[in-house]
Amino acid sequence: MSRFKRGSPGKIVSIALAATLAIGLVLLSVSPALAEVTNDVCAGCHGDVVEAFSMTPHGICLSKTVGAETSCEACHGDAVGHIEEGDPAGIINPAGQDQFGGQALCLNCHRTGGFDEWPFSAHLAGDVGCADCHSVHVGYEEAPKCTQPDICYGCHADVRAAAYMPSHHPVREGKLVCDDCHNPHGGAARLTAEATGRELCFSCHGEMEGPFIYEHAPVNEDCLICHDPHGAVADNLLKQTEPALCLSCHPMHFHATVVSVDGDFSTPQAPQRAGSSTPDSWKEGMLTKCTQCHTEIHGSDLPSQAISSGGNALTR
Repeated sequence: MSRFKRGSPGKIVSIALAATLAIGLVLLSVSPALAEVTNDVCAGCHGDVVEAFSMTPHGICLSKTVGAETSCEACHGDAVGHIEEGDPAGIINPAGQDQFGGQALCLNCHRTGGFDEWPFSAHLAGDVGCADCHSVHVGYEEAPKCTQPDICYGCHADVRAAAYMPSHHPVREGKLVCDDCHNPHGGAARLTAEATGRELCFSCHGEMEGPFIYEHAPVNEDCLICHDPHGAVADNLLKQTEPALCLSCHPMHFHATVVSVDGDFSTPQAPQRAGSSTPDSWKEGMLTKCTQCHTEIHGSDLPSQAISSGGNALTR
């Protein structure tokens, strides 16, 4: 016989609701995965990280998508086991994953065209992870981990040394940064931001592009045949000084092997231009800087006056 009198449905409903809540609590205690860990729980141990993260681009974006209360689990995964066991292995740490783990997590959101070639990039092949360069927990008011060029110099010590050469691009002066020329998230083997090094160079040095009537073949192929973009001892970022660089492709002028007049001389056409010569004068004159005569070394629209060159000596 029922303990309740007829006509008291309110009491029956109350007891049914209480029973339902009791069953729900039992299920939560048996199956922790059903629970949801909020950021406030994370802040119990990681208060400084949670506070800073709320002011970062990641924190602001996740608060609008997955919710401001549970944004930690969006990247670190289910945190119930981590909280119960207190074991760091019970939570996903993107900074501790290899190139097959942490990057995949980041690429879930970062799907723009700039990351299309990341799977084929030199950085990925070198086991460089996102967290090696980026710090996702740093707020706007703090200096980010990814500051150029220092973050790049951490691995590329040879490039840092080249930046201190007498001739260098103005990276050290703060007028350029590495990703003005390089795409760290993919691209060709040299990681150039454009299709080829030549086109990339012309984006700043347009006056060298042409087309010219009289062209210098290396300019049409690749600027890096003659130039070292990170820094060089020779002027104008040249890999070698003149004439050594030019003589690596061109034979020396035959005049350089001719023995010169030894003593004073004058010319019949212009006696006032008399001077003094040594047996090595031809050699000294023809083996100095080639660009003293061949001034338009990148190309020219004006024919040279030398007959033997057919106008293609790039002298004007």
